[in-house]
Amino acid sequence: MATLQQRFDEAQGILAARLREIRNMAGLTGRDLAQQAGWHFSKVSKLENNKQLPTEVDVREWCRICDAESHIVDLIANVRNINTFYTEWRRLEETGIGHVQRSFLPLYERTNQFRIFQHSAIPGLIQTEAYARGHLSLIVNFRSIPDDVDRAVQARMKQQEVITTGTRRFAFLIGEQALHTPFCAPGDMAGQMDKLTEVSRRANVSLGVVVWRAETGIWPPENFWIYDTEQVRVDTVPGQVRVKAPGDVVLYEKAFQTLSESAVYGAEAQELFASARRKWIGQE
Repeated sequence: MATLQQRFDEAQGILAARLREIRNMAGLTGRDLAQQAGWHFSKVSKLENNKQLPTEVDVREWCRICDAESHIVDLIANVRNINTFYTEWRRLEETGIGHVQRSFLPLYERTNQFRIFQHSAIPGLIQTEAYARGHLSLIVNFRSIPDDVDRAVQARMKQQEVITTGTRRFAFLIGEQALHTPFCAPGDMAGQMDKLTEVSRRANVSLGVVVWRAETGIWPPENFWIYDTEQVRVDTVPGQVRVKAPGDVVLYEKAFQTLSESAVYGAEAQELFASARRKWIGQE
């Protein structure tokens, strides 16, 4: 499994490669670019070989010289992303997972449109209290962090108020596997299925189940949350990535749309919830 540092280096390497590609497409040597920018000739090499992270000013100058101004917005977003590459959970978790859960609320409150994909767990915004306790307890045990699950569950329940207040819209896509992954006792899992049925009937919520098909178009390996059209939260094992580059956000939007086409909604989804509920209470 890649460490945070390895993933940081990988992201910086991708940025360096994009800068090199832009220079090559402009037909400039490294010395040509450095001379026109008024830099020492070695700076271009350092930027292209992942030895130095460019500043926003560097990116603007690079693109200006290479006649590639259309790339400026995405490249600057990548620079900012790398500078704050991870919401590093270990730093937050020093004071417990409850603090992590509370830290999400300001973002949730200022977001108007949520698009959320989770393949094997129910998203926190539509979990029952029992399911949330089981889910968060698993995270605490796996990561060996301070156990303040009670506060974390309380914070997660508080987050759910964003669904019932204001004019926010929510589109949830969950993998069919999520209906059958036990994060709590069977009776509590049955209660979670009831919760999904209830949520699916809300006017401001679209809840789809991505069912197994021979062809789905795409099946991302990670869960992701799209907040409006501004940023994406991608959940990984070592931490969370916040994606803000406009081009990358668009790609996640395309992934969400593609997944939505493999999902079932309304009565079909509710029948899946009911079938899973019967399984959890031993009637199937």
